[in-house]
Amino acid sequence: MEVILLPLLLVVIGAWSLEPTVIGVDVGTGSARAGLFSLDGRLLRSAVAKISIHHAGCFVEQNSDEIWEAVGKCVREIGDTSSVVGIGFDATCSLVVLDESLRPLRVSDGDRNVVVWMDHRAAAQAARINAEADPGVLRNVGGRISPEMEIPKICWLYENAGEDWIPGQFMDLTDYLTWRATGDLTRSLCTVACKWNYDNGWNLEYLRQFLPDGVENLIGSSFLPPGARIGELSESAAADLNLPRVAVAAGAIDAHAGGLGCVGYDGNYDDKLALVAGTSACHMVSSPRPAFVPGVWGPYADAMVPGTYLTEGGQTAAGALLDYVLSRFFNNRKSSADLEIELERMRSDRGLDHVAFLARDVHVDPDFRGNRSPLAEPQKLGAIVGLSMERDDDENSALLYLATIQALAYQTRHILDVVRDAGGSKQLREVVVCGGLAKNSLYLQTHADVLGIPVAVPREDEPVLLGAALLGATAAGMYPDIPHAMRAMTGVKARLAPTPDLRSFHDAKYAIFRDLAASDFQARMRHTLRTDD
Repeated sequence: MEVILLPLLLVVIGAWSLEPTVIGVDVGTGSARAGLFSLDGRLLRSAVAKISIHHAGCFVEQNSDEIWEAVGKCVREIGDTSSVVGIGFDATCSLVVLDESLRPLRVSDGDRNVVVWMDHRAAAQAARINAEADPGVLRNVGGRISPEMEIPKICWLYENAGEDWIPGQFMDLTDYLTWRATGDLTRSLCTVACKWNYDNGWNLEYLRQFLPDGVENLIGSSFLPPGARIGELSESAAADLNLPRVAVAAGAIDAHAGGLGCVGYDGNYDDKLALVAGTSACHMVSSPRPAFVPGVWGPYADAMVPGTYLTEGGQTAAGALLDYVLSRFFNNRKSSADLEIELERMRSDRGLDHVAFLARDVHVDPDFRGNRSPLAEPQKLGAIVGLSMERDDDENSALLYLATIQALAYQTRHILDVVRDAGGSKQLREVVVCGGLAKNSLYLQTHADVLGIPVAVPREDEPVLLGAALLGATAAGMYPDIPHAMRAMTGVKARLAPTPDLRSFHDAKYAIFRDLAASDFQARMRHTLRTDD
């Protein structure tokens, strides 16, 4: 009898000792990623699948079926998922359009039904809303709606898609993913508060001022905060993902998932800036009290950390701007690491104490793709001042790269100054940076020097994926709420202190940056050159 029972006993003990895991899925601009995490936030396995993207001028589009297929591919590639208890999703704030049968509905020519977040086709519609809407409706978006938000995009579609174009649902990409996972059309408060002008309910007067009657029936009637349990994987979704029918969380926008994966490691999240810096950059501060900041998005209730108000600034081009400099001025011959070595050589040759001093005469306005915050001017242009024929091309280009990084840091300081002056944050004691630029040491150190506070790097190299997984862990009941999950699953692996000797230098360059950003030259130029064409 003992010989028969011993193997069975070992099997049972093995099952009991299997530690629960959770999956985070992150859908970015060009790829879907999935990560398997332990409950203490360790990334065990991950996979990635590319997503195609179509550019045509200011139009940027994708296909939602292809996105779901990419999600399925990377989740399946993770391997054995028998220990998984929950899954969370995050995605870009792109607009998904479905027909009345909940099938993809085109948003221009072809079969594409996703208007990608960076698409600026709705600039005129956004301008009309800003001119005609009740200012009270726009308080939560800093007083000006962006063409990257969803209501202007929906306006454009109704005005341009044709009479035979009949939509059945509009949803953020994150909410599309949770719908595909569960069959439930519940939206996340993160998406609707941040991108849809939702504020404790739909403002029907506002919607009907710019959109057809009844559109409120197509944009969501059930809402949950991030991390709340929407349901479990449907039978078909479980088959697509090769998972058990585990808990599915209400999701988050990708940047906000990154914030969740960054700032709560010590139980405090209102004394830190979460800087999610990739293609674009998002600057997020949580506060127990709401504050309305001109030119800065928010306050959004329950959009990131439930029970708090989120204030959110941003840069439309951050990593994308540095990539532009590398491609335009170096033809991609040099990487950021190469340039850091080149700049250090230049510093040594000139006998300077700090690399930053090399760019004392070079100034950049980084708004090459418009200004998201704090000026909220999507048509604004960038500028470069201070190049010289006395330097060779490579030196000019290296200094431009350095000055561009400095400009991104000065703009971050500008955003934080505006937020602080409006009462939108307490005195911040740390910046936690995640995203692709967290691997750029010059970017990190420059932000520490410009802001005058330490810059931290998360313990986990994939904090956006971790943020999504953290939502899944909460939905599965592994933690009682988001703050407990943040404290258990996140951490910091490195800190960079500010350089005291550079404070006065950066204060002086910051003043020049503010003058450059405030210059009315661009407005006068556009007025002078405006035509009726």
